[in-house]
Amino acid sequence: MAVTQMTFLRNRSYQAVSMSHFFIDILNSSRNLLVAIIAVAMGLTNTQVGIVLLLYNVGGSLSQPFFGWLADRIGARWLVIGGLGWMITFFGLAAITSNWLALVSLTAAGLGSGAFHPTGTMVASQTSQSSKGKATAVFFFSGQFGLFLGPVLAGILLQQYGRPGYIVLPALAVIAFVYAWQYLPVNHQILHEKKEERAQAQQTHGLHWTTFVRRSVPLIIIILTGSTVSIAAITFAPKLFTEIGYLPAYVGLLSGFYMLGSAAGVIVGGALADRILWKRVIILGMVGLVVPIYFYIPAVGTIQVILLLTAGFFSGVPHTILVLMVQSLFPGRQAMASGLALGLMFTGGAIGSFGLGVIADRIGLATALQGTAVLPIIGLVAALFLPQRGKVKG
Repeated sequence: MAVTQMTFLRNRSYQAVSMSHFFIDILNSSRNLLVAIIAVAMGLTNTQVGIVLLLYNVGGSLSQPFFGWLADRIGARWLVIGGLGWMITFFGLAAITSNWLALVSLTAAGLGSGAFHPTGTMVASQTSQSSKGKATAVFFFSGQFGLFLGPVLAGILLQQYGRPGYIVLPALAVIAFVYAWQYLPVNHQILHEKKEERAQAQQTHGLHWTTFVRRSVPLIIIILTGSTVSIAAITFAPKLFTEIGYLPAYVGLLSGFYMLGSAAGVIVGGALADRILWKRVIILGMVGLVVPIYFYIPAVGTIQVILLLTAGFFSGVPHTILVLMVQSLFPGRQAMASGLALGLMFTGGAIGSFGLGVIADRIGLATALQGTAVLPIIGLVAALFLPQRGKVKG
């Protein structure tokens, strides 16, 4: 039975978007370490770092609903290939240009991430109707594992070879680009089915407005609070660790542990999505996130690693379910809905991280990061207002 449910892993299109997701998020997460090193070298303030990362994340976030809308109409092929190629180009430039041009290149690269994420998510969620939660979760896991490896690999390369050594990572991403070029076609049947589903949704007027608001408002609060915690941790923790004298390779390792925990959380959350109420899984993630987020800052050594892993795990548990819940609000518009969900995650987290940078310049970065522990408590309260029903249906 388990083997049957995992047959989506043999689908070439699924393999293409999952492999692309892996490399795209290697670049996404390694960017934080690269920016931290450039920021320290240039003497940038926390606010200035926040602006740089805000521009990247907003560029890659606000564009996602548009790219999702486009993917629902033209298919996934060119947006997946184009998004990955865009990122390879600009991350490659960031490795070999001056500090300021590198920051500009890193900012521009965000559009490639915006093109890929809603499109790849659409392909993954459509691959298996009988195991939608698992298929979507494994796709997200490939990205989360890339987010884990990115800072680890970048830390080693930057410590050994300086910024030019970073060129290895975008060069490796060419593997996924070639695979997607060969095995990701335009699926005209799915495009036709989605067109009919959109037309049917328009005829039935979809969800009633009050029902839509009642379901969407708690979701928005949960997404904003959870994403702010995660993006603040992976954005500013490397800068804090760099400032206190940790070597780049160790900084990358610590950053990677958060994402490794998140990768495991995504898999567990996706598996639970096929079995129990979505609401309970989200509550589990919010409750489990509070303590490790508060205590990983003052911790040292093995305890710090365990807390980072734990924080990452609980941050990843609700991820798949939140995206699927947003998709359920927009029949026939899975890519656009994925773009809205992921765009809100990145945009909200980026804006929250910018605010954290401003606060950190006044009260200290360590104190500001510890203060983010209040956000999952807010998310928990919002989760209590989610509907009781809700599991993935084939």
